[in-house]
Amino acid sequence: MSALLIAGAAASAIWALHYYLLLSNDRKKAHDKLNDWMYQGIEKTSWSDSVADRIDGTEWAKKMRIKLDQASLDYKPSDYSAYLFLGLIVVTLVMNLMVGIQSIILCIIIASVVIYFASSIFLKSRKHIYAQRLDNQLSEACRLLSSAARAGLSIPQGLQLVVQEMSAPIKNELGQVVREVELGRDLEDSVRDLYKRVETKDVQVFINALIIQRRAGGDLAKVMSEMASTMEERKIIHQTIRALTAQARASAYALPAMSILIAFMLSKMVDNFWGIMSNLPGIIILTIFALMQVLGVFLVKKISQIRV
Repeated sequence: MSALLIAGAAASAIWALHYYLLLSNDRKKAHDKLNDWMYQGIEKTSWSDSVADRIDGTEWAKKMRIKLDQASLDYKPSDYSAYLFLGLIVVTLVMNLMVGIQSIILCIIIASVVIYFASSIFLKSRKHIYAQRLDNQLSEACRLLSSAARAGLSIPQGLQLVVQEMSAPIKNELGQVVREVELGRDLEDSVRDLYKRVETKDVQVFINALIIQRRAGGDLAKVMSEMASTMEERKIIHQTIRALTAQARASAYALPAMSILIAFMLSKMVDNFWGIMSNLPGIIILTIFALMQVLGVFLVKKISQIRV
């Protein structure tokens, strides 16, 4: 019963922090507009805003801002760091109260490792999902560019047609390219920045085709039409491979989950189980256990990945 109460309290705290950050962001925007209207930009910020501004100005925040943009998350680094800090507290309490680890230092160390890997996996999965959605739209974008080329439009005009006719995420990415070209930036530099934001093989082929056609000329309509057909065939092959390797990929995630569940059951069956793990031999065993779990997941996923 106490475990359910703790889990419910943790979920309520995360939910409350989420809405507090949304409310704080809206309140800051309203405050900025009111300040510009009444005080000509002269303002006195609160201590929380000052701390957030200091965090957003660090080198870590600059790197994190790039990762958040690539993951299509509309959060500032300071907001995301608040989520990470809350997660650290929740995992520490879970390790101490539910799992039964008495050493607070060991709980903090385990929680830090868990939050770090969970954050990395979350951002990479969001980035992968975003890139996969864009890849799924590339074949249709190529067909629109092919139709635009047959109608006598240039590459920037064809890209503008794609932005008008298609939905996000390709609308947002190519829309940024179109805006940069309209402001006078070179098309090749803009599409190269697009590849830096979305680093996939299909995007690379698409950008290289645009650059080569712009430099050397040729039948852009035919090239885009053939590229669309090739991308659709590759999409079918990828879906077939994912269906065939679904069991192996599920095993990669089930392996660490089962090991953690067994460790939790042993902690309830063996007296002072985590106390044994708090000394030097126990920490070495725990480290080897974690490394073997990571190695097992890596090997299983590596075997199940088939490149086309």
